[in-house]
Amino acid sequence: MSFEIVPVSTRAELREFIGLPSRVYKGLPGFVAPPNFERAGLLDPRKGSFFKHGEAQYWLARKDGASVGRISAQIDFTQPEGVYDGAGLFGCLDAVDDMEVTSALFATAEAWLRAKGKSRAAGPFLLSLNQEPGLLVAGHLEPPIVSISW
Repeated sequence: MSFEIVPVSTRAELREFIGLPSRVYKGLPGFVAPPNFERAGLLDPRKGSFFKHGEAQYWLARKDGASVGRISAQIDFTQPEGVYDGAGLFGCLDAVDDMEVTSALFATAEAWLRAKGKSRAAGPFLLSLNQEPGLLVAGHLEPPIVSISW
C-alpha cells in the first residue's frame, strides 16, 4: 500500500478533514465547496449537535504526506428502531480517483463499526439520517443545491 489511513485526532487534522473536498475537487466544473465554518459547525465534536446523541470517527488517507481521501463512521443513538437495523452509518467520503484508497477507507470505517457492535454500514450520510444523505451521480455541472452532496 503506497498510502496510509490515519484517524483524525487533532484540531489540525479536523481542519484538514473538513478542507479536503476543496483540494480533491479543485478545478472541477460545478464544484462549490461548502463553507469550512459551516462544516466545522457540523463535524466538530465540540460544536456539532449530532454529538449530543451520537459518536463518530474520522479518517484521512495520506499519500506522500498529502491527504488524498477521507471518510467518517458514526453511530446515531437516536436512530429510529427498524431503520437500518444493526447498522452504523458512514459518510464524508471524498477521495482521489483511486479504488485502492477508496476501498481502504471503506474497510477502515466498517472495521470501526464492527468493533462498536454494528453488523453493517449504511450511507452515505453527513453524520445522521437527518443531514445530507446520498451522493451525486449525475448533474455535476448543474448549480449547487443546499443540503445536496456533490
